[in-house]
Amino acid sequence: MRKISKTTPADLGLSAGSGPVRKVKRRNYYRAVDGDGGDHKALGLSPFRSLLERDLRTLLSANPAIQCYAIEPHTLEYFIPTETGGHAKRTYVPDVVLRYRDCRAAVLDAKAFFFGTTKSWLKCEPHITAAYNIDHNVPFVVLSEGIIRLQPRLSNCEIMKRHRYIVEDVAALIRTRDVIANIGLPSTIAIVSEAARINSPEGCNRVYTAIMNLALAGEIDLDLSKPFSMATEIRSRNQ
Repeated sequence: MRKISKTTPADLGLSAGSGPVRKVKRRNYYRAVDGDGGDHKALGLSPFRSLLERDLRTLLSANPAIQCYAIEPHTLEYFIPTETGGHAKRTYVPDVVLRYRDCRAAVLDAKAFFFGTTKSWLKCEPHITAAYNIDHNVPFVVLSEGIIRLQPRLSNCEIMKRHRYIVEDVAALIRTRDVIANIGLPSTIAIVSEAARINSPEGCNRVYTAIMNLALAGEIDLDLSKPFSMATEIRSRNQ
């Protein structure tokens, strides 16, 4: 008979201030594969233990459907049947637990393809998946570098994050929204920028930055299938 798993904390760690339940190791500045993220959607501390984890969170930060997430916020205690008919207790800490704007939750693991094919992981993964799916009613998704680092999507999301406002350019946002409403969608960044006619400092484009922030907020969609340029298509949300 299958034994029921449990998480500590019981809410999967999706609460304000949630931080890693695993100890964060002292930084090794001679091995640049870990660090601290400035994730604006993170509910608490947001260290990353690999560059693949960092890249996954870039995608999450740029996805307007995702409201927030927590890093390593709970411990899952689950069981694996033994050959003698008993159960061996195991523990697992996920990389990310996220909440969508529609209140659904999901548990994610950023795992390099090599590690995802090891015997130890292949033995545990079905039981971890079943624990989340059956006992906690949340999907468990393992993402490898082939999905996380798909280009040009990842590079485009990095650009969107770099343009995220620290202080909103209210005038540029209002003007950009007005232009989009007047000319209609689909359109392109170049057409909207030309129609907006907003003065920008040398080397900057305030309309371009406004468009990136409208996309981050989910007001519009951008074509992520091609590298961003002035010819990038702007679409209505979910068009």
